[in-house]
Amino acid sequence: MTHVMRNAVFPFPSSPVSKRIHFFQNSKPPMASSSSSSMKVEYAKSNPSSCKLCASEAVVDINFSVSDDKNKYKDATLLPKWKAFQTVIFLERDDGLHDSSKIAAFDFDGCLAKTDVRRVGADAWSLMYPSIPDKLQSLYNDGFKLVIFTNESNIERWKNRRQVAVDSKIGRLNNFIENVKVPIQVFIACGLSKSSRGQAAIKEDDPFRKPKPGMWQLMKQHFNSGISIDMDQSFYVGDAAGRGSDHSDADIKFAEAIGLKFYVPEDYF
Repeated sequence: MTHVMRNAVFPFPSSPVSKRIHFFQNSKPPMASSSSSSMKVEYAKSNPSSCKLCASEAVVDINFSVSDDKNKYKDATLLPKWKAFQTVIFLERDDGLHDSSKIAAFDFDGCLAKTDVRRVGADAWSLMYPSIPDKLQSLYNDGFKLVIFTNESNIERWKNRRQVAVDSKIGRLNNFIENVKVPIQVFIACGLSKSSRGQAAIKEDDPFRKPKPGMWQLMKQHFNSGISIDMDQSFYVGDAAGRGSDHSDADIKFAEAIGLKFYVPEDYF
């Protein structure tokens, strides 16, 4: 894709690693305020070798059939409408959900919902921003399909309390969707990364765990009715942008690997 850029190139503020972010003219985020900065990770132009790596990672052929999904994740039983495929738990089909060429994708914790790793339970969350329900409803009315891509390694790590971790995560997502009253597709990556603490040595990062693009590819290849995705209109919002106060850079790297416009939630909402 070819984009017209302004001359200015800015690094992420307070980022421990310099990340080149280009600001694009006439590219406002859907439903964002006029003061919000529209950002797209232009890794292709700033780092061609990195782009090549991202592109190769993004092209992942995932073999999936209905017979592959399960009602349990390992020894944990899933709530109705939720299924498991390999290391992913997904919401089978939310009522009213329409597949689309326009994808509005979001992280969950720290983006749509305020949560605390020390608390568990379906009710242990609150809306991150009061504008979220109206913004999501407007996107849905404008023909976007809303999708949540979220990591949840506790489901894999808590081997003796896996059911608690599953019920807590799925319960929060169910309650969030009920609260905002908009159909949303959801994918939860339960696998671990090589850097996971307190685990036996892991040779490779789980291919579905962000920043790997596996969840996106699963949605694109098997959960969008074969509709081609318009990458110019689609975007991703997440809080893990590699800034000084962020817990990681998984979200911005996820957007890079796919080639999506990226926004941090405080700018988007």
